[in-house]
Amino acid sequence: MTATAAGPAVDGVILPDWAAGRPGRPGLESLLGHLERAIEAARVLGIPAEDAERVRDDAAGRLGYPADVYVLALVGGTGVGKSSLLNALAGVPVSRASVRRPTTDRPVAWVPGEAREDLRGLLEWLAVDEVHEHSMANRAGVAVLDLPDMDSLATEHRERVDAILPRVDAVAWVTDPEKYHDAALHDEFLGAWLPRLDTQAIVVNKSDRLEPSAVDQVRRDIERDLVRAALGPLGGRVPVLVASAAGGVAGTREVNDWLDGGLESKRIVRARLSSAIVSAIDQLARAAEVDPRAPARPILEPTARRAAIDAATEDALRAIDLAALERQAVAATRARARARGSGPVGLLTSAVYRLSGREARVADPGAFLTRWRERGPLGPAVESLRQPLIASVRSAAPAVRPALAAAVEPGPLGAGLGAAIDRAVARHDRTVPTSRLWPVIGALQTLATASTALAVAWIVVWILARPPVDSVQVPLLGSVPAPGLLLVASVLAGYLCARLLGLHAGWLGRRWSARLRRAVADAIGQQVRDHALEPLDRLEAARRALWVAARSANMDARRL
Repeated sequence: MTATAAGPAVDGVILPDWAAGRPGRPGLESLLGHLERAIEAARVLGIPAEDAERVRDDAAGRLGYPADVYVLALVGGTGVGKSSLLNALAGVPVSRASVRRPTTDRPVAWVPGEAREDLRGLLEWLAVDEVHEHSMANRAGVAVLDLPDMDSLATEHRERVDAILPRVDAVAWVTDPEKYHDAALHDEFLGAWLPRLDTQAIVVNKSDRLEPSAVDQVRRDIERDLVRAALGPLGGRVPVLVASAAGGVAGTREVNDWLDGGLESKRIVRARLSSAIVSAIDQLARAAEVDPRAPARPILEPTARRAAIDAATEDALRAIDLAALERQAVAATRARARARGSGPVGLLTSAVYRLSGREARVADPGAFLTRWRERGPLGPAVESLRQPLIASVRSAAPAVRPALAAAVEPGPLGAGLGAAIDRAVARHDRTVPTSRLWPVIGALQTLATASTALAVAWIVVWILARPPVDSVQVPLLGSVPAPGLLLVASVLAGYLCARLLGLHAGWLGRRWSARLRRAVADAIGQQVRDHALEPLDRLEAARRALWVAARSANMDARRL
């Protein structure tokens, strides 16, 4: 045998050149990639993926051995004559046949002598100890295994068949006129394995026991059984061969013709691995009720999703209390205005306001937002998300239902919604607005305060010492001493400055609070849309990935 050149690597497996894609066509590396992605998606969805993982591992193992010889297994029930059929094909005794049944308790291999060394690793991988060589030129491309009886009372025989079948490249399902309707063959083996193998045949042995007119009837019965087993087009691809091991070479003509019918080993191995991989992916897709032949459908329809998110956003905004947020924003703006534009008395008042903790309670919108969890529960918002999802859980595939039910539990949904609100709160602009007008008003307020102090001092001196002072004629009031007039004017000026500062700060604060409210509402809405349904979105992404893997694998398999 010639050495096989190395091709590309997939997940650490070096593919032989015959398994790699041809120009413009995918190869087994593409199918293995689809299988790996399907397995990852199945894990997220909670679907058991052990069988698919075994297919992946077996495919990787098979790719490590030469494909110049393919492995054909003879599989059948007790007493159907598998060993006799192998001996007839070989022309010499290879596998022990006896009236004592079962006879074959361990796999027996019949291999080309020149390929014995090259096949050593493959046979060890298949756990085959008894090996017989031959030098038949027309059988140089096939190694035949006689497997233990699949319906033996000895459970270890069935276990060996189950362990070896996933690793062989082709199967001849051997039966006889008495057992061709056997449920063990049709229900347990054909239904499970026909989709995984591209090269296989059903051999009706002991045909010498049938009348010539009955041979065709048995053949038609088996063909109908294949169709009845819901195998669809697979059944039509499986030839039904008639043989009589007792007749030697003449009695196995149809089987020999099938073996001589241009069965090329690399194509058989590639087709077998392709079928096994696609079947494993399809099995995962069926468990998730994903149909790769139909358009992908989400777990939660877009309309229902939007309605749930909108309702949850409204409930979340009510919990945050945006009206109180606006009041906090206006109060914070006014507090800053007092600190910058209210003169000495205002600075003192501002310091007392701040040091007493009142400012932190009523004029700190950032802290107010951060403490949103103290004001209102998220229960209504969580329920707004859960209600449409509960129906999705009931209609979900049984294998996916536990993971989906866990995703719509109040705990995960509440955590996701709370984290979304926290992210939105953290992004809001905490910069309280200011104005260049405030220092000017502050300077005027300081001047008014100084004038007031001067007027008070002047009045005190005037009362105590009675120095002469000027008077000013004021309409309706008559003559008013200058100190009194200065006091009134100073107080009025201070009041007007305070009013101007308050009005301007309130106007600026309301503008800021409106922007802040819109920003927080938009941010929360965006975060809820993007992140509140993260537990569901992880399942949705996995389900979509499984759909893509199944669809792509089926398309690539047809193009191999």
